Amino acid sequence: MNRHASPGHSSSPHAGLRVFTLALLLMGPSTLRASEQILGLMGDSPKLPWSAEMAQLGNQRLARLGWLDVTAAPFSADGGGVADCTSRLQEAINFAREHQLAVFFPSGVYRVSNTLECIQTRHDPVTQQPAPGRKGRDWPCVLVGEHTGKSRPRILLAPQSAGFADPSQPKNVVHYWARAVKEGLFDDSQPNINMNQVFCGIDIEIGPGNPGAVAIYHRAAQGSTVQDCTFDVTHGYCGLAGGAGSGGSHAGITVIGGRIGIDYRETQPAPTLTGVTLLNQTETALVYQGRQALSAVGLRIITRTQGPVITCPESRAAGNSQVCLVDSEIVFEKAGANVAVEAGASLVMDNVYVRGAQSILRPPALPAVRGNSAGWLHVRSLALGIDTVPLPSAKSPEKFPLTMPIYVDGTRLADRLLMDLAPGQEPPTDLQSRHLWGAQFPNFQDAGAAIVTAPPYRARGDGVADDTDALQKALDENDTVFLPRGQFAISRPLVLRPQSRLIGVGRSFSRVQALRTPGSAFAKISAPLPMVQTPDDPDAHCIIAFIQIEAATDTPLIYPLEWRCGRLSILREVEMRFPYGWREKATAPPLARHPAVVVRGHGGGRWYNFNIAAQRFQSPEFRLLLIEGTSEPLRLYQCNPEYGRGASEMEIRRARHVTIFGLKSEGNEPVLTLRDSAHIRVFGYGGNASAFAGKSLFLIERCSDYLLANLIDSPRNLGSRTADESPGEVVDPKLWHMVAEQSAADATFRTAPCERPVLLKCGHPAD
Repeated sequence: MNRHASPGHSSSPHAGLRVFTLALLLMGPSTLRASEQILGLMGDSPKLPWSAEMAQLGNQRLARLGWLDVTAAPFSADGGGVADCTSRLQEAINFAREHQLAVFFPSGVYRVSNTLECIQTRHDPVTQQPAPGRKGRDWPCVLVGEHTGKSRPRILLAPQSAGFADPSQPKNVVHYWARAVKEGLFDDSQPNINMNQVFCGIDIEIGPGNPGAVAIYHRAAQGSTVQDCTFDVTHGYCGLAGGAGSGGSHAGITVIGGRIGIDYRETQPAPTLTGVTLLNQTETALVYQGRQALSAVGLRIITRTQGPVITCPESRAAGNSQVCLVDSEIVFEKAGANVAVEAGASLVMDNVYVRGAQSILRPPALPAVRGNSAGWLHVRSLALGIDTVPLPSAKSPEKFPLTMPIYVDGTRLADRLLMDLAPGQEPPTDLQSRHLWGAQFPNFQDAGAAIVTAPPYRARGDGVADDTDALQKALDENDTVFLPRGQFAISRPLVLRPQSRLIGVGRSFSRVQALRTPGSAFAKISAPLPMVQTPDDPDAHCIIAFIQIEAATDTPLIYPLEWRCGRLSILREVEMRFPYGWREKATAPPLARHPAVVVRGHGGGRWYNFNIAAQRFQSPEFRLLLIEGTSEPLRLYQCNPEYGRGASEMEIRRARHVTIFGLKSEGNEPVLTLRDSAHIRVFGYGGNASAFAGKSLFLIERCSDYLLANLIDSPRNLGSRTADESPGEVVDPKLWHMVAEQSAADATFRTAPCERPVLLKCGHPAD
């Protein structure tokens, strides 16, 4: 278990489920068989069946849509803030996970006195042994608050709750984690499989007398997120501990008080924080020592301390503690010897505003960078490169010193520090809000939202019936269309209008799947066909959120998404599955040649937590993501393409104004190819990747005005993997390059082996 685990929990996290299982035994064999099927004990089933137990839930209206109402029978949690509802909420969380439902908190106050465990498991919940047929990523804990304009639901840790009194042994109010898959490690955490786990729209308040309380711990990977929450830890220790990367991230969070606002000493690779506000912590607002570079964009810190408000301690691991800080502000409310950032690893700051700091940066072995004690200082740009020599360990006995230089227009600078500062400039009012989705994000409770399973549309959502007509009619007639829990099979592309908003319960629960029955447009196709297509309109404000789009497993010509809508559009928590070629087959199918996801035309907007993977049977021209010919601004907040076998995982071709905050990959092919493009920015890269000998992970051809910041990989043992395995072959770092560039004049440039540039900049890239 990690250091933020809660050993003081008074009951097993599966206590409610075991009571529920005993009740099933008393109910008879037919009910038990239905339960076994939904629990995944009878083998791998991709279906989302409706069981007899679910029919007993008190709020059937919400249950049929995919939500378990915690205030309804049989859990009946008190939302009035009077009765302790810890055990009732825990049982509701367990039940919802095992029945693939999202947990719904109506507005109210929910008083707890112990940790709520949100556990993802690939185990048989009765025998506690690994169950190969159980796909853990599709059985997440998704906790969501009511969104009707009322105050958000709030979880209140009761004053002086047992186990929360010692700051030296922090204890979590809400604890997200995944059980390790190796047999015998049932109670060990494995964060890289903590996937699709969501905590959204629920506040947490720490009551008095709990100085060791952490509001939430959530170190996680693909699709996992904490969003739209306020954590009041005035009487506690920390707001958020554990960082999400690798296709997951945290966004839209406010932390009030506490000793530490965000504790990111433990994270997954290349974590991303978006639109986070940290107010009046007594020690530090943010501490980072996680895996590879953190990308923090739209961060707002207000403090009464002298700082440093951001600390990045030196780490024994080569790929830890690096930070990219973008479009952010730091405000010191009191005069003094104030320090904004203390860095023990490489740091990049871009468009950061600091007020009242005597020093904006305190680096090791260099003089402090002076701020403006009397007012604002605009850090237009700053790069600090700190080389690292990893210490030997049992896993990696052979270590390679990594240098982290600064490159500008193809020239390697001798200086370790490069900066452009301007005193007296105040931040724009939208510095943070430009990166978030806003308070009026569409919701299934909105007036006028069309529920596709209700009249007059009556979609089945059973994965068998053709729901195309029902879904398309709903999209044609309504701005907001809601997909309940289910599998909605379609036989031709769904076409959105400029104002379409397609939302679901969650990316594991509301699924759109390609149907290949006779007569389907997907049955016999000779040209690529998207499952979902947006209008080619720069003024469109399409939204797709909280759904899964899964292409067919037996044809490479069906692809999940063609995105052509402009800068006002949003893709939020949408899982793209391209299962074609994922596993070995007796007979090799045709090679995939068309990209799995395409952005073209006027494609732009904001994407949150984009991840897609595919393995085997891809031609060199295949891409997991292709951004082609666009000029509308496109920002990706955590981007994770991996395992592809094309000549590059993703490519930006003849495009402009694309920014990625947090990029992660695995494999041996380039993660990103830039061709004939301009104004491209990547802040923070990480993951288990190494290029083939003589090759690179970033390939740039005939581009101008670009920026790559904090490119860090995770060192691994030589010979520990082969090219056919998912993370790819481990190639000697002395044999490959992080970046290779070919100019329009055919001049070739490569970073040296074992160089990990803190900044590689050409021209004047703009957002």
